[in-house]
Amino acid sequence: MSRTNPHVVYLPKAAIARAVRRFKTPFFIYEEKRIRANCRRFRDAFRRHFPTFTPLFAVKANTNPAVLKIVFSEGFGADASSEAEAWITKKLGGWGLYTGNYTTEPEFRFVQRCGLRLNLDDASMLPTVARLGMPRFLSFRINPGISRGGMTSLLLAGPNAKYGVPHEEAVDAYRRAKALGVTRFGIHMMTGSNVLNEGYFAEVTARLLAIAGRVKRALGIEFDCINIGGGFGVPYRPTEKTLALARIAKELRRVFDARCAEFGMREPTLMAEPGRLITADAGWLVGRVAVVKKSYKTFAGIDAGMNDLPRPAIYDAYHHITVLNRPLGGRKARVNIVGRLCENNDQFAKDRLLPPVGVGDTIVIHNAGAHAYAMGHNYNNRLRSAEYLITRAGALKKVRRAETIADLFRTTGLR
Repeated sequence: MSRTNPHVVYLPKAAIARAVRRFKTPFFIYEEKRIRANCRRFRDAFRRHFPTFTPLFAVKANTNPAVLKIVFSEGFGADASSEAEAWITKKLGGWGLYTGNYTTEPEFRFVQRCGLRLNLDDASMLPTVARLGMPRFLSFRINPGISRGGMTSLLLAGPNAKYGVPHEEAVDAYRRAKALGVTRFGIHMMTGSNVLNEGYFAEVTARLLAIAGRVKRALGIEFDCINIGGGFGVPYRPTEKTLALARIAKELRRVFDARCAEFGMREPTLMAEPGRLITADAGWLVGRVAVVKKSYKTFAGIDAGMNDLPRPAIYDAYHHITVLNRPLGGRKARVNIVGRLCENNDQFAKDRLLPPVGVGDTIVIHNAGAHAYAMGHNYNNRLRSAEYLITRAGALKKVRRAETIADLFRTTGLR
């Protein structure tokens, strides 16, 4: 199925320029209006066809409390996958589902105290949960055997994936849970990340509903909810297209009607758990050029690095770049935008055609609102950057200060 929605690179240029004048670079900056618009676009597209549609936000994408408060206020729950993600959800008064993998008993205990529902990665976890007390509701993550993603490393199902109950074993997993006293059930999948093929969502949902149908026929289970996971992609390149969410939701309505009729199922509540679609294009990493080196290539070194935004280093992922203080038109030259870490993969862009870059220029890296700060680290003992929010009123608000060297060594007992 083709993608027809045109993609326009979004940038609140004036607000970011204001932030550059006020704050030390590098920093992340998010825009509240864009986050809310993305929440409503996603939520409303599905509620037109599924009135009880329940969205969850993949907390792993962006864990800043100010961002989470915005998303939760738009009616989203949390898709949490660690103790810290469960903790921040509870701290902010949120609700949601916990989907860990290879989870320890202490983590299950912690998550249950936080009040999140459990979505088990495998039936092998049932004895652990039983020792803690079986909940009335339980869900399983199913590996439906197919996957798709923006790159090979983002394929999260199929025979090479570490996630989920193999679909051939689904009936047995639910049989064991039912025997342990579970009375209400969900079914879940998460098969790939950053998917831009609209037809795939209906294809894989049809397969998950067929698996639910087989469980229903074998065990008489009616599912409370079916969670089709996340994976809703965003265009990282200007040539890519925005997902037509209305088209996806309409196709899912057709699939639900057909499968529920085929298996005689009561229609479960539809759930989904986007992350990057909600916050990716509402966040930017902003840095300044510190050095321009003329070598075999031209390298422009900025004051940020792969410790801030690891995706290009890990996945060789593309992130669009704007030189904020240079006009978009006119002459361009090939340049590598690089960071300061002692790794050659610390490069945000390679051979990128950009306006001529000079020392002091402001570099804005797009789609840094998801899987950016959240994936950051302290390699080379580089410090994590500050985060700011452009509020609905247009004000600039600090939502996380930059780390200090003292922060980095505080856990060692040094003062």
